[in-house]
Amino acid sequence: MDLFAVFNAIGIVAFAVSGVFKGIAKNLDILGVSILGFLTALGGGMLRDTLSNRTPAVFVGYSDVSFALLGVIIGVFIYKTLKRDISNLMIIKISDAIGLATFTVIGAVIGFDKGFNAIGVIVLATLTGTGGGALSDLLIGEIPLILREDFYASCSIIGALIFFLIMTQPIEERLAMTITLFFTLSLRLFAIAKNLSLPRL
Repeated sequence: MDLFAVFNAIGIVAFAVSGVFKGIAKNLDILGVSILGFLTALGGGMLRDTLSNRTPAVFVGYSDVSFALLGVIIGVFIYKTLKRDISNLMIIKISDAIGLATFTVIGAVIGFDKGFNAIGVIVLATLTGTGGGALSDLLIGEIPLILREDFYASCSIIGALIFFLIMTQPIEERLAMTITLFFTLSLRLFAIAKNLSLPRL
C-alpha cells in the first residue's frame, strides 16, 4: 500500500468516525448514523473526483467503502465503550481534524498531478477536505462547519498552498505529502486548542 492509499484510508476512517459522532449527538437511529458516517467519509472525495473529471473511487472499487464501514464500526464501538454523551467530546474535533488534514493532502496531490495551477490545487484540496462534512451538516440541518468554524477551511487552504509550493521544488512527492499532512493537522489542532478565529465583519 503506497503513501497515497494510506492517507486516503486514514482520512476515510477518521471522517466516518466524525460522522458517526454527529449522528449520535443528533439522536439518529443506526441507519441515520451509518448514512452520516458514510457521507462524511466519502462525500468530499466524490465531489473532488467529479470536479477533476475522474470516476468517483467509491464507484469502481470496494476499498473506500470498506474503510468507511470500518470507521462507522469504530465510531459506534467508541460510543458504546464510553457510554456517555459525546456531543462535546474533543475526540469529535480531533477525528475531524485528522480527516481534514489527510483529505487536504489527497486533494492537493490529485490537483497537482492533473496539472492544476495553485488556485485549482487549493480549491480541489479544500473541497476534498471539507466537502463530506459540509454535506453531512446540511443533511442534519446544521450550518456547515466550513462556515461556522473560522479556522477550519483556512487550514486546508494554507496546507494546499504549502504542498503546491513544495512541489515546485525538486522534492519527492512523498515528503511533500508528509510535510503537508503534519503541518495542516498541527495547524488545525492548534486552532482548536487556542480557539483561533478570523476577524468578523
